[in-house]
Amino acid sequence: MNVLTSIILSLLLGLLAFLKKALTYPAGILALIFAFIITYYGGLSAFIILSSVFIGSIITKLFNSKQKGKKRRLIQIISNVGVATLAIILFKITSNDLYLLIYAAVMAESLADTLASDIGMLSKKEPINILTWEKSLKGLSGNITLLGLISSLVGAIIISIIYFIGIKASLRDALIIIISGFIGSLIDSFLGATIEVKYKCSKCKKITERKEHCGKKTSYYQGIKWVDNNLVNLLSNFFVFLFLYLSFR
Repeated sequence: MNVLTSIILSLLLGLLAFLKKALTYPAGILALIFAFIITYYGGLSAFIILSSVFIGSIITKLFNSKQKGKKRRLIQIISNVGVATLAIILFKITSNDLYLLIYAAVMAESLADTLASDIGMLSKKEPINILTWEKSLKGLSGNITLLGLISSLVGAIIISIIYFIGIKASLRDALIIIISGFIGSLIDSFLGATIEVKYKCSKCKKITERKEHCGKKTSYYQGIKWVDNNLVNLLSNFFVFLFLYLSFR
């Protein structure tokens, strides 16, 4: 795709983010850079995949009252799009279609995780911890619901369809994207349950991922102190990248 078209498409996506107040200014600038790289080196279908993940994030957050009004920060753009952008750059350098497949699979994981988290919150049934299978609190990393799992699978399928139609009509690749996206989302939940830091509110005694709750500072409860949700997202993306690279190089 030529430079001018890539710039225009990236700016249109950036305009949507601006109108929806979805990003902070630094995050918006980095998102524009990533969008241009992905569109210019990956083509129209790669841009549509990126747009699907972004628009999916906006739509699902409309139904999640806790996420309304929250802007994505710089670190969140790196965590959710950085690995995918790296895959596109490697595709440009090597001309190896494997990196296009990896790009799609990583983005499938991102959309799958987003839908699982935001739509899963709407489940009327209490979530269960992915490790203990015991009932847990809504909105806590490491928890899963049937609605969230179905939403996760749908997210991975959406990306695989775009890839199949726009990049390569390969049933094998489409299945790889679906499986990678879905399993990557489960890996995200597993890491959220095991190593992501969690805190305890001194007032209401609830377990949370926030350093403040009920207007007071929370105390450390479990996990690795420097591992937050952003790092878990990055690790999940990298897991999909590494798994596919080692499997099909």
